[in-house]
Amino acid sequence: MATLKAAVIGLGRIASTIDEELGPFDGVEFPYGHVPCYMAVPEVEIVGLSDTWVEQREAARAKWGVDALYADYRQMLEETRPDIVSVCTSAKPRGAILREIAEGGYGVRGIWAEKPITLSLAEADAAIAACDAAGIALAVNCTRRWRDDYRQALALVRQGVIGDLCSVDSRASCGLSHNGSHLITTLTMFVNGRAVSVVGDAQLDDDNPDHDFAGAGLIQFPGKVRGYVRAYGNGPNEGSHDVVGERGMIRIMNDARAVEVWTSAETLAGHEQLRDRRAFTRRDFPPPTRRRSGGVNAVYNLMACMESGDDPHCSGRDAREALDIAIGIRESERRGNQPVDLPMADRSQHIVSGEVVRSELPRAILRQREEAAQT
Repeated sequence: MATLKAAVIGLGRIASTIDEELGPFDGVEFPYGHVPCYMAVPEVEIVGLSDTWVEQREAARAKWGVDALYADYRQMLEETRPDIVSVCTSAKPRGAILREIAEGGYGVRGIWAEKPITLSLAEADAAIAACDAAGIALAVNCTRRWRDDYRQALALVRQGVIGDLCSVDSRASCGLSHNGSHLITTLTMFVNGRAVSVVGDAQLDDDNPDHDFAGAGLIQFPGKVRGYVRAYGNGPNEGSHDVVGERGMIRIMNDARAVEVWTSAETLAGHEQLRDRRAFTRRDFPPPTRRRSGGVNAVYNLMACMESGDDPHCSGRDAREALDIAIGIRESERRGNQPVDLPMADRSQHIVSGEVVRSELPRAILRQREEAAQT
């Protein structure tokens, strides 16, 4: 395969430095950040890095040895003509950047964007439409959709190991827009069909009603499949997912550090009275035959989709559905916990994602300034 050119917009944590913060017990495969993932793929060459902050650009130059640094991402795209672009800015400008890449005539064929896809549903609609019109494969970095352990669980579901799907319950303590993008897209990856309604409860900030929030929701999918998402504290159930079928279940615990598969079993002799209540037994969870990081898998998947026209494992539409569900949970709370139809009719609805609420400054620069203030 010919070498593909990649460029990165936004050079903060997820693009460049997050691997330094993760330890051997964080439960992820390395590399994790966008730049090191591209460097781990021999078929890809980084041709440009862009950030509006000079501190971020110089830190990236020192770390990665890339001299093609730009303050203006448009200039970078025009001069380098990349095949793939990562958009690692905060969510606030992301919608406008996605549209500019798609509409600017830069020859881009694939985008690997950070989550959430945008702040508002209207921005997400416009970005997806622009990428569709330009023939660009749009992937959004909800990493569990690319991780080998989660994809192995998905393969078992699709093979019918647990029978027809009944429900998926997913739990993680987070804001429903920011890291809730990971949580909700993990739930929906196991379900065929888009969510059609949600009943939710949420902890909203009365002074900042559009800010990111914790909450929970009961999600209706086509047929009898239901999902339950809980973005509150979960004690020992943190980062867990129960995928339940008519003949078994897959229990993903502690962000897949442990995975259990339970399937129907023959009733033991002498216990025939239990037959109507079903007997289940624990099976081995077959380990993935290949262990690559979710980010590296995302790059290879995006490359394949650029050729085939297929949707990436987490497409723009998948990420938009997660935002729709999160907003639906908030609107259900506001309506006295009544069901809300999905997708939301009012596309101007938005959530100010957690990282935007926290600070307008990039986290790496904020951390540097806080450390300097203490000395």
